[in-house]
Amino acid sequence: MEERSQIVDAAINAYGKPYQTAVTLLTLLRHSGEWINKIYFVEEKKQPEPSNFKFILDYLGDKVVYYRPKVWLWTNKLRFNFLKNFKKYRYAIRYQYAWEKSDSKYLLVLHNDVYFKGDLVGAYLENLGAASGIGRVGQCWVCPAYSANLCNPDKYTAYRPSYLELMELSVRYPQARTRTYSDVVNPAIPWPLPECRLNEYVAMIDLEKTRKDTIPLGKGSAFGSYERLDVGVKWFFDMNNLGHSFQHFDYDPYATHSWISLKNAGHDALFNEDVYQYEESVAKEVLKREFGISNNG
Repeated sequence: MEERSQIVDAAINAYGKPYQTAVTLLTLLRHSGEWINKIYFVEEKKQPEPSNFKFILDYLGDKVVYYRPKVWLWTNKLRFNFLKNFKKYRYAIRYQYAWEKSDSKYLLVLHNDVYFKGDLVGAYLENLGAASGIGRVGQCWVCPAYSANLCNPDKYTAYRPSYLELMELSVRYPQARTRTYSDVVNPAIPWPLPECRLNEYVAMIDLEKTRKDTIPLGKGSAFGSYERLDVGVKWFFDMNNLGHSFQHFDYDPYATHSWISLKNAGHDALFNEDVYQYEESVAKEVLKREFGISNNG
């Protein structure tokens, strides 16, 4: 394991959910604070409703590097060369500001609806090995190769079907997005599979290894770019084909994503006002009970 020092920066993009955001960061620091140097807090240019994050920033003080992009990208796709040359747009990609500004060896990227139950960062450092990143690999629940029992997160590097085999699998085991595979899969380079990625819910990346191969320095897409099918899929594809490998690690014993609804899809709450308000009310109570923090703003 690395020497016990603050060698990890955290990056969080806040789109609504101020109370859940606070719980995410405070439970992270409660269990893994010894590793964390800076927290890059990016408040998205647009918010689902008026959101007050000031109480979080005030509480964390100089632990936080705050940034608010000048534009709102959401899931819009922009050309690689355009992003490479225009910081204003590149910094609006999830986690990209932290990616370029961090001077720590590792970057922990996380959603703002995670509840930490243990020292996940320490476990990541202990299990990373020679890999370029660690976390849960693959959106296997929507992958035809997984449904066919041909692939799983621990052997994603071993199963490398041809384009024809992959397309046949997508017909035999149809999933939510298999109909788009013909548009997003390169017939000449079909691997990694289109649902493969290092899931951004809570993952740790070795910046010293990957930064040189990632925009704006390298040929790889941004980690947080929304390309192919989802966030991080194109980056994962690029990194693997540039020689990087990634360690699958099931974080469930240490952290729970979308911890209130347990749907593993915090995205849903952003489009359902009742769900959103309920989840925020639960997080607010947890914040008060576990950390003694009340905020009525």
